[in-house]
Amino acid sequence: MLAPYRGAARRASRVLGRRIRIRLFWVLLAFGTGAGSSWYYKETIFALLLAPAGGNLSPFDGLPIFTSPVSMMSATIQLAMRGGFIAALPVLLVSIYTLLSPLVAPQQRRFLSIFLPATVVCFLCGIAFAYFVMLPTGLRFLLNFGTDIAVPVIVLDEYISLLTAMMLWLGVVFEIPVVMFLFSKLRIVSYLRFSKLRKYVPVSAFVLSAILTPTFDIVNQSLLALPMIFLYEVGLFVSWLAWPEEGNYLFIKTIRSLVSRIVQKVQSVLARALRRIQIVVGFPVVKVRWAYRKVLRKE
Repeated sequence: MLAPYRGAARRASRVLGRRIRIRLFWVLLAFGTGAGSSWYYKETIFALLLAPAGGNLSPFDGLPIFTSPVSMMSATIQLAMRGGFIAALPVLLVSIYTLLSPLVAPQQRRFLSIFLPATVVCFLCGIAFAYFVMLPTGLRFLLNFGTDIAVPVIVLDEYISLLTAMMLWLGVVFEIPVVMFLFSKLRIVSYLRFSKLRKYVPVSAFVLSAILTPTFDIVNQSLLALPMIFLYEVGLFVSWLAWPEEGNYLFIKTIRSLVSRIVQKVQSVLARALRRIQIVVGFPVVKVRWAYRKVLRKE
């Protein structure tokens, strides 16, 4: 009696296992490709990673040092592993999405197709902000502070650890709008709750920036705190877009209603003006036509 159901379950499990193995193969292939490429182009990648320091890591042409015979090899292996992880992460996300998409409703599938790319884009924006703005400013301050007393000689492992930690944390910080939208969409935290927490954001942003930044000066803390405040405002806006009926973000509804009434008023005024112009312009024409018809009748 249960034999057909058991056979169908076994076939479904075999199909699922084959799909998982295929996706796992592509993930491992992407990881190997990324790791191999990172190893092959290690000099170029290390040059890019050392660029935010501005050549101030040591007196030896601005290059970092290593204090153990295996340190450079270890750093290169870690670089290759991170390169493989970065290359495999998009493939892993796409594999999970394609594997689970048949089990998800079409509306949720559309939401995931927007949510996943937005998550990746925000994370990359955080990494770019850390690389091009935060790290050059912070490292310039750190490496030039007290150089008349001591000369900086930075170990490669410590520098790479600081670099990757800052880029990772900035990438996570830039996920604030996406997380706020997700929480609001799933009704975990409403827009009204987020708006009530707005007054605590500036203080919390500066406290968190003091924890995450390697320096304690107000300039570097502001470089991280101000984007966090801005990102919270962006998250507040997108959380309002999730359920617009629950609030009135920055009086957008009021402004939209006011603009709509103004437009309607302008349209009505223009319509009346056009009617009057039509009457003024058309009255002589009507009279001329009336006189012409009257003359024709007499003839």
